[in-house]
Formats: sequence, C-alpha cells, structure tokens
Amino acid sequence: MKVLGRRITAVVLAATTALAMSGCVSRPDSGEGGGEGGTIRFTFAPDPVWDYITDQGILDEMEAESGITIEASSTWDEFGVFAGGHADIVSSASYEVPVIEEETGRDTIIIGKYNLDRSVIITKADNPAKSLADIKSEDVSVYTAVSATLLWGAYAKKMHGVDFRTGGGDYNLIVSDPQQQADLVAKGEVAACVCLPEFAAPGLRSGELKVLYDGRSAADMYSDLVVEGHEGPMINVFLAGNEWAQENPDKVEFFLDVWQRGLSEWEANKAKIIETYPQHFAVEAPEDISFVQDYIADHDWFVRDVRFDQAWADNEGKVFPFLKETGFMAEDQSLPKFRPSEKGGQS
Repeated sequence: MKVLGRRITAVVLAATTALAMSGCVSRPDSGEGGGEGGTIRFTFAPDPVWDYITDQGILDEMEAESGITIEASSTWDEFGVFAGGHADIVSSASYEVPVIEEETGRDTIIIGKYNLDRSVIITKADNPAKSLADIKSEDVSVYTAVSATLLWGAYAKKMHGVDFRTGGGDYNLIVSDPQQQADLVAKGEVAACVCLPEFAAPGLRSGELKVLYDGRSAADMYSDLVVEGHEGPMINVFLAGNEWAQENPDKVEFFLDVWQRGLSEWEANKAKIIETYPQHFAVEAPEDISFVQDYIADHDWFVRDVRFDQAWADNEGKVFPFLKETGFMAEDQSLPKFRPSEKGGQS
C-alpha cells in the first residue's frame, strides 16, 4: 500500500501558488529535438509573475530574440494534459513528483524551482494552542489529503509523536476548499487549518486568527527539522518529461531564462504586481492587498533563482527519507530526478 496516496488533482492545484498563463493551441513541432527555434508546450494554473511578463511585453521580446515560443495553456487538470503527452513542462510540489510519475506513467525530471511551501497552521487568536500537539483529537481543516498535509504530518510525528493524517490518526482531518478554511476556523467549526496564508488575510490582518509555531511556514519547519538553511521544500517546481529535456537542452535553458527574468521582475516590483493582480493572492479589499504586500515582504515564497545546483537538489531530496522515516511515504517509493543547471544556481 502506497502511503503517499493518489493525487487529488483539482484540490492540490487550487492550493498551489496560482500560476497564470494565456491559453493557446499546441503546435505539432513542439516535441522536436535540439537546434534553434521551436515551441515549448507549458501547462500551468494562474500566476501573477507570468501575467506581468506577458502584459509588459517581456515574454514577446524574449521569444522574438530566441526564436523559441512558449505555448502556454491554463487548466486545473495540468497533469491530465501532461499524462496525455500534450505538455512538455508542468509544475508540482517537489515531494509529489514520485506520485505524479506513478499516476501519469511518464519519466520526469525537475528542471527548476519557483515557490517554497508557504503553508501554515492557523487557529483563532484566543486559542491557547501553540502547536499541533495542543489540539490533538480535534477537527482540523486541510486543503488536500496529500501535498502539504503529508509534510505537516511528518513534522508532527517528528516533533510531537502524534499521528496527523487523513483517514485515521489522532485528529479528524477534513478536506476543505482552501478559500473557506479561514472562515471555518473563525466560526469555530474546526480548531485549526493547514492553510495558505493569503486565503486567511482578512482574519490575520484583523487579529482574529493567528499562525502557530511562531508564524513559521512548512518551508521554515523544513529548515528547522530536516536541512538547516535550505531553501525549500518547494510547493512549485518545474517538471519536464525526461526524454524531452534530454533532447531539448536549448529549450530548457530558454524556459529557465524566461522564469529567471520573471523572478527578477517580481523582486523589483512585487508590491505593484500584488496590487495589479490581487486575484492571484486571494484578496480584493485594499486593506487586504496591503496586508499581503506586508506579509510577503517578510515571508516571500518566491525564490530568487529558478536554477539550482547539485547541493540544493541533494538537500531538497532529503524530504523523501524524512517522509519515509515518519511513515508518510512507502519505503519502496521511487525518487525523482533533478537536473542541476550548468549555469549555476542556488544551493
């Protein structure tokens, strides 16, 4: 029995950082091998950085200069598209790649990194709890049965010796719409949630809600418990078909160049991007937009470098023995492949 269970695609994708693209039809030459020009078929969900480089004309300029085109399609079922061989690159959490390979039947390789796992544990502010150990046996809302819930389950086992998982264990975990989780906590219908912080912006801003573990995210906890100082684990990596990546190194590098430019634009203009595309941060009211701007200033989940080196890949890969050690991944589960960049990247 696989402990790292089947992916619940719509729920997981709704919970990952919203990554946006303009929809278009794939061309038949997109799978061709090396050489200049050609097309990359890229399937993702809505994202503010992609919107920004598209709307600012940056993507058009880079495509014209390189002769390579990124045909981006927006869908919540990106893995259905990927499984059917209709996408060259998609995104996923790094620690979900083994299950994605199993479900899609495709040999894959991680070519880039993008978003840290920003999930947090949120309760009402007047709840005296400081950790998951303090709410044992209670109802907890999660936005997926897998993904970040498995990671927090591993943390809870390591720190507190409790069994935090869906379908059993020491808690009653309820899979909920991520947009409704904060309201469930505020109304007292659940004791806590494994949430993405932007979905709880109004309650966190007003002080009605609080983040346990002194505000630390899943990425912060990984640094505390698994690899000190590591940038990860990633809730969004860029995942390519392995054969395609081997045959198209020029396209891989161009794709990473585009996203590196996007990350540079994010670093220089993040407040403007949040204000321009607040829907990607689940906020609408001006005061909530300001809250997210301030929150991200202190807890930015976008990386600075899309590329990575072998040291980073080795440290990111340590999530798998950690999940196995704590009982959240089968011992015989296959491990993903990483493609460290020859242009360097962050450890």
